[in-house]
Amino acid sequence: MSDFVGDRNSVFTKNEEKTNLVRSQKEGSFKFTFFWAASANGTAQLMSATVATFVSAFMTDVMLIPAALCSLIMLISTAWDAINDPIMGVIADRTSTKWGKYRPWLIPAPILLTLFSVLMWLNPDLPTTGKAVFFLIVYIGYGMTTTMYTMPHVALLPACVQKDEDRNRVIHLGAIFSTLAFSFASSFTTQITAFFENTLGVRNGYVPMMLIYGVLSMVTFWGLFGCSKEKYVVETEKKVSAKEVFKVLGDKAIWPLVIIWLTFFIGYGLNFSSAVYYLTYYMGNPGLITPFFLMNTVTGFISIGILFPIFMKLFRGPHNVFKITLLVSIICYVILFIFGSKSVPLMFALSGFVNLFTTLQFALIQVLINDAIDYTQWKTGHSANGIVASIKGFAQKCGNTITSSGMLAILAVSGYIPNAIGAEPTSAMFAINAMRFGIPVIFAVIQIFCLSKDPAIIYKTEIDAMKMAE
Repeated sequence: MSDFVGDRNSVFTKNEEKTNLVRSQKEGSFKFTFFWAASANGTAQLMSATVATFVSAFMTDVMLIPAALCSLIMLISTAWDAINDPIMGVIADRTSTKWGKYRPWLIPAPILLTLFSVLMWLNPDLPTTGKAVFFLIVYIGYGMTTTMYTMPHVALLPACVQKDEDRNRVIHLGAIFSTLAFSFASSFTTQITAFFENTLGVRNGYVPMMLIYGVLSMVTFWGLFGCSKEKYVVETEKKVSAKEVFKVLGDKAIWPLVIIWLTFFIGYGLNFSSAVYYLTYYMGNPGLITPFFLMNTVTGFISIGILFPIFMKLFRGPHNVFKITLLVSIICYVILFIFGSKSVPLMFALSGFVNLFTTLQFALIQVLINDAIDYTQWKTGHSANGIVASIKGFAQKCGNTITSSGMLAILAVSGYIPNAIGAEPTSAMFAINAMRFGIPVIFAVIQIFCLSKDPAIIYKTEIDAMKMAE
């Protein structure tokens, strides 16, 4: 360890006056902050939110692919998606161009994202097996494209902005865009597609909607490419290889963060993805979908725009805020699991209240990524932003795999009947309620425990010293 410390001093020692001057300045220009927030968290999120909310129902109720087969499609595609995340992380860290390691990937990603996001909503005139194969190919392409922009985007923030308070400012705006995108897509997709189909005579309203989102994503990703500069990347003399992924994962201190990422995306994914099924079949009223998501839009904006900065000061940092949001969500989900179907006003009121807290968790997840990046740089002596981002992406995609294929598998096993409003078996009703509120409670408890093991908190003094030396 003494040799390691000596090496680090030789790498990071700089003129003290220059360091103090830099540290007194706010990092992250307005353009960088805007485009970082508006790209992956904004325009691309519009597409991913549409997919997360409506694609399962589109497969089962429009394409008429059996739920069991849909589950298999999601299992295959998202499992591969999870595997290619570490591959992309290694590729990103090995990239060496005059534009940097991570920025070049922002150019092709939105083009491919637009292509696959449009193809996903086509309903080709094929037999069931043909439709399933078509969707599988397209969904794999969509997932790989998402990986192409997610890894560099996540790695770019700590490479461009060093101080935690400046990173949190960028993350805050990203959370606002993410909330806006998720809320807009989940609340107005039905109306937008209906406008294209009924007013403009378009056969499938999803296609022009996704094309518009795609053009907006090109503007924001290319804007981020143009205004970003990778300043805080510490090179390693050794060539980055796939072994680095296992080396990082071999550090047990990272695993609490990996578990948080995995359980968060399973719990939140099940809660969010099952909402349409819950309102349509468990509550028996598909007319609740639009007002429900509109309510989430309002509470989401209140959460990110007002509560986020207040909670950060009141509870002294993101880790304490995260714990508070998890505790509140546990209490509310238990109540909704037992009493949610008894009263629509009660369900709306409690769902809106808990959304004030769960919305914050998306921003706080990004803080944990930066924790892992900082800890890994302190532990290894060089930057591994792409690899750490890929590990988070791997955990997220594993969570998405379990969510997408698991939800459809549970529906299939429970006896779910497509379009049978008011006639679903009791087993299917219980399964929908459990996915919406029951299972997320279990994972929230696990996350609270793991937060106490965050290595960035345990080794905060050493990591702060490393940053001061840069």
